Amino acid sequence: MIIVTNDYGCGTSSSILDYGLKDVCVVSEADWGKVFDLNDDVFLVGHDFLMYMWDTPEKVQKWKSYPHAKILWCFERIDAIIDVWMQKSHFSLKMASQFVDAIYACDEDDCKKYNLRWMPQWASRRFFDERNKISPNEKILFSGQAGKIEYGSRTALLAFAQQDKTLKDKIYVTNISRNLSWDEYINNFLTYGGILNPIGLLRGLNTRAYEALYSGRVLLQQSAGHYENHFEMLKDFENIKFFETAEDLVRIVENEKFDRIDSSDAFEKNSIFARFKTIGIEIK
Repeated sequence: MIIVTNDYGCGTSSSILDYGLKDVCVVSEADWGKVFDLNDDVFLVGHDFLMYMWDTPEKVQKWKSYPHAKILWCFERIDAIIDVWMQKSHFSLKMASQFVDAIYACDEDDCKKYNLRWMPQWASRRFFDERNKISPNEKILFSGQAGKIEYGSRTALLAFAQQDKTLKDKIYVTNISRNLSWDEYINNFLTYGGILNPIGLLRGLNTRAYEALYSGRVLLQQSAGHYENHFEMLKDFENIKFFETAEDLVRIVENEKFDRIDSSDAFEKNSIFARFKTIGIEIK
């Protein structure tokens, strides 16, 4: 099985490329046709970002003729927040469903609504390998995207945190866009003992959540309702604290110590190898 991905320059592709796997094919709009020379089963990462590979009937027909298994993983939400994204997302799935053998999604709402198989995200192994590189302080970090219309809920929570008497001196917002290099992002991340992960585009856990688990940092994970699959999978890990409201966050911060814990088990059970094993695929 060959994993086919764009190089997104961030956590999603790094969660694959940083493992040093040999069964990976990195594509772009300029050279994606090389996948037909792989002569192997393919696991396609991203129903929206890889849409250029099947956006015409001619391309779909070529995929139908590819004589190996084709699996698609939706790591972004299918029912996207922005209308134009929604249209692209649904068009891509309509085209891809004509030739793929199976579709997985990481968003629990998507799985239930569209009767898809669940495959959660994971993270770059560097957060486990380098977890002791920096001694973390007792502060809480937010480092990610915010301030855009699609991140309205997240932006509101960060604004609250910067004004609340309990949170304002404990939560540090170092960036709200992808303006750090990958090395800078990791070093900044590992400097903090707590990681704040507000609701973003998914109803599920993104790569940032698993970066925190791998590194033994305390993850403050906002949820929107009951993530049945995620809760069951992560119930035994002490360093993840779920909250829904800003008031919930305040109560956790008032009572939580942000000490680093051993994360070997979290990495072993949530690595890329563990994820593919759950769907019966061995990667190397």
